Amino acid sequence: MFDQKTYQETFSSLHASEDVLVEVMNMTHKSRKRAKWSRTAAVAAAVLCGIVTAAAAVGFLRYENPAAMLRALFGENVSSGNGIVEYNEYGKLITNLPAWERVPVDETLAQELIAPYIFAVGESTACGDYTLNVEALLYDAATRAGMLYYTVENSNGVSGYEVSPNGELWWPAETPVFTIVQSASRDYLDTAMSSKTKLYICTYFIADPSQKTICVGIGSGDDWTKRNDISMELPGDIGIAGVELADGAVYISPVSIQMDLASLGVDGDSIDSVTLYYVDGSKYVVENEADFVSNQTYGLLDLEGSILTYTFNRIVDTNSIASVEINGVMYE
Repeated sequence: MFDQKTYQETFSSLHASEDVLVEVMNMTHKSRKRAKWSRTAAVAAAVLCGIVTAAAAVGFLRYENPAAMLRALFGENVSSGNGIVEYNEYGKLITNLPAWERVPVDETLAQELIAPYIFAVGESTACGDYTLNVEALLYDAATRAGMLYYTVENSNGVSGYEVSPNGELWWPAETPVFTIVQSASRDYLDTAMSSKTKLYICTYFIADPSQKTICVGIGSGDDWTKRNDISMELPGDIGIAGVELADGAVYISPVSIQMDLASLGVDGDSIDSVTLYYVDGSKYVVENEADFVSNQTYGLLDLEGSILTYTFNRIVDTNSIASVEINGVMYE
């Protein structure tokens, strides 16, 4: 079984030269116990911070490396891996990481389905010797699922972070610096682009229904209540074209799936499997507890236990979906 402990966690052309990719940094991979999803609303922490406001605007060619960004968000910049279960010397479960699979970016789908919805940001803020720069924002107003691509840079070296085998990144309590996204979210390291002095980070988030902005900040580990933030408006009227199933109870976009569990008659805490089937006979296993597989990058169950949203680790061709299976029930 997956660990179901709930907790709150505060992409021109794709044909870019591989010469732009830097050597994968040497790091010690440390695994941690991972929740199946977060069960929370997006709550902004009470903080003292300087705010830099960034108005999201279409500017696809402004990104430092669009191809690398798409490979990081939806491709193989994070390697596939088998499930990992570890216990400490006292027999306590410390790592419970289901198997995950990353696939190559489909360039045609990226251009058709994703590119029109990526907004260039290009705003920076700093904390001491560290600089945070937000390159791009991708947001689907239909499911309130979004993704940020940003960098953390220090010419003397970036330190203090930890990374799990599946690429998830976090900042421990003793870190000299930290970054945080003020939304229910999860961070992953772009291992192919990152170096010792510059990290490229992918954040997958799910916004609260009333949320109008997304804020990412950087601060000193000495005082987690103080940060310098970049605040970006969410394009609330732009929903990525998707497909509805089960009389609208299931909505699938190229980047996420949202399920109205109450309409489906399913208990949120008992979701064991979600699989998408395509007209060509192939499938995408988003979640399968029995097989210990999880190919979602973030999951959020709302406080009422009614709406469950997953962000995908690949681009879904919504024009080719035949059906979705949820807990063994097939919805054509």
